[in-house]
Amino acid sequence: MSIMLLALVTYLVIITAGHVVNKYTRLPWMFTVVIFGMLLGASGLFAKTLAGQEMALLSRLGMLLFLLTIGMDLDLKQIRNMGRYIAGGNLLLVFTEGLLLASFFYFFLPQFVSYSFPVALLAGIAFGTVGEVVLLAILKEFKLEGTRFGQLALGIGVFDDVFEILVLAAVVSMPVIMEGGNGGAGWQTSATILITLIGLGAAALLAGKLAPFSRAWLQKLKPDSFVVPFFIFAVVFAFIYWGSLRFENLGVVAAIFSGMAIKELLPQGLFQQYKKPIFFVANVFLGPFFFLSLGGKMSLSAVLSYPHLILVVVLIALGSRITISYLLFNRILGKRQAVTLGIGLTSKFSTSVITENLLFSAGLITAPLYSVLMGAFIVLKPLIVGGFARGAALVAEEELGRDVEAETPEPVGVRAPEVA
Repeated sequence: MSIMLLALVTYLVIITAGHVVNKYTRLPWMFTVVIFGMLLGASGLFAKTLAGQEMALLSRLGMLLFLLTIGMDLDLKQIRNMGRYIAGGNLLLVFTEGLLLASFFYFFLPQFVSYSFPVALLAGIAFGTVGEVVLLAILKEFKLEGTRFGQLALGIGVFDDVFEILVLAAVVSMPVIMEGGNGGAGWQTSATILITLIGLGAAALLAGKLAPFSRAWLQKLKPDSFVVPFFIFAVVFAFIYWGSLRFENLGVVAAIFSGMAIKELLPQGLFQQYKKPIFFVANVFLGPFFFLSLGGKMSLSAVLSYPHLILVVVLIALGSRITISYLLFNRILGKRQAVTLGIGLTSKFSTSVITENLLFSAGLITAPLYSVLMGAFIVLKPLIVGGFARGAALVAEEELGRDVEAETPEPVGVRAPEVA
């Protein structure tokens, strides 16, 4: 009964406070839920429910389905067609920010990262991945997605989705590798994880090879046949089961691969027909439980005790992105557009949240650092949305010759994922 009451209260918070926050600040509803969860944790309300098994199950299902939708959004053909410039730019952006953050964590806050530079590096790189949903929403608002500026922004965001899978895999591997030590057990564990990841990737590629047969079979069924949704979730849970068989946390990577497989196996019409219901279950029904649990793990006292650390993380993230973007892209975009792109590419809160949560759950980073990183996510979002939207308006005037001030576009409502 308590979990039902908590769900009711959370949904009421979303449709009231979440709506107001989204309307006036353009922040997506999940930020309201994260902050609400943090306040619940600080006040002690629903403490037993937040720590209970029901909440843990719903939160994990929300996370897995959330990642499933990310996999369903991946466009492998577009990723394969990305140029070296986009791929190199993405890697340079992520690793520069990641190394700067890792150095800060390791040399100034070593107790927060288990006195381990690899853990600090993973925490920094995970924070540095791009969430392209905010980019897409704003680019569409100003009709810039087809311009060179828009294609470069989205190209880096899409390529980053592949990189995020590798980061997730490294994060879920780190705890078992550290437990395995430096001997044979550690190498055996690493080999098992690598084989599992290769197998999951091969299974997703195999789905593409089997697509003509599965699509022909599914098209023979009635459009409303009960077989299709059961087929979808059979594939999804087969991937998750396989990925979780030896190491539970590999299920999060398997969920992304399952979304890629579903996109290949289903005819385009059926895929679009069932995509919206799956997104509804993942984002509207189960999503709030996941984001509520994220907020519940945050320490309000830590956020209030370390505002200077949050400021440092925010400055490193913004400063490194804007600087690298300017150096890489000012010749092909111009100075103003290169700076605007750097602001947009600081957009986070996709799989970044999940990877930091996994590091915290594994005990590799401490509660204060987790709270600082989540606080930085929340502080960065309005800065990025406001700065990138204003910059995109100027880009639209330059690229398309439109008076965007006169158009007064509606505020962007960003859905999850982005979970990117």
